[in-house]
Amino acid sequence: MGLSDRLREHFADQSESDPAVAALVVEACRIVDRLDHIDAIITGKAEWIELMHFRVGNGDEQTVTVTLDGVLAEARQQSAVLKSLMMQLGVGKADMSSKVEKAVDPLDEISARRSARGGATARPGRTKRIEG
Repeated sequence: MGLSDRLREHFADQSESDPAVAALVVEACRIVDRLDHIDAIITGKAEWIELMHFRVGNGDEQTVTVTLDGVLAEARQQSAVLKSLMMQLGVGKADMSSKVEKAVDPLDEISARRSARGGATARPGRTKRIEG
């Protein structure tokens, strides 16, 4: 089962109930397939000449020039569009709030340690009340 098939299966229920989701899923699957094909061309796993259709003139000398200059640029562009579609579909929006701890100010940490030992605070303007 290919990636586009898995993507289609993942959104099957939502696609049935929401035509907008169905359209986004279809386009995302097309892009995934296109990117797979572009990757096969770039890595040499596909016969790219089969993709090309051209005609040559009836002259004595025939020259055909083939360039694939824009393949990597097209792959980047397709990837960007796919990323946008995935964001619209809500794919990849993991809840990171529970995994990311609040950044600790090192000076506050030092102050807390000193306070625990009964020493002075590390931050200016913060005083420790000494009772005695």
